[in-house]
This record gives sequence, structure tokens and C-alpha cells, in this order.
Amino acid sequence: MKPLDQDLVRSILAAIDAYLGEGVLPVHNGHLQDLSQDGGVLACLLVMKRDGLISGDVITKGADSIPYRMTNIRLTYLGIRVLRS
Repeated sequence: MKPLDQDLVRSILAAIDAYLGEGVLPVHNGHLQDLSQDGGVLACLLVMKRDGLISGDVITKGADSIPYRMTNIRLTYLGIRVLRS
């Protein structure tokens, strides 16, 4: 898997922070779809979760457990530090 674009990561972190600041709960990948040109924001979120920048619940679909959606997205301490740096 290729490394994530750091500008995209910061944009996603800032958008999550903004939604949480506005009191939008739960934040899910649908809120963030417009941030990625190719519409692959879910894949970015999964990598960010693996790297410890965010937390959230991954909803899978089908017998293969293919990721379908991510909800309850929150910034972790590391994600907040990356956003503020």
C-alpha cells in the first residue's frame, strides 16, 4: 500500500475535528467523502486507524468481511498532536 498524502491526512484530521467541534455525532466516512478526489476516503481512514491517528468502528459487509463503512470516528491523542503540529 502506498503512503498517504500528508496534506490529505491533515485535511481529514481537520475535518473530523471540525465536525466534532460542531457537535456532529457520530462522524462517519460519508461526512468526509468530498476530501478525496478518487472517493477512496474509507481506505485512507482505515490506514489512519491502523497508524493510530483516529479511532472508529468499522462496519463490514458480506462473508468476506469487506470494510463497508466507518462510524464513530474520533481523533486519538496522536491524531490531535499531528493536527496541531
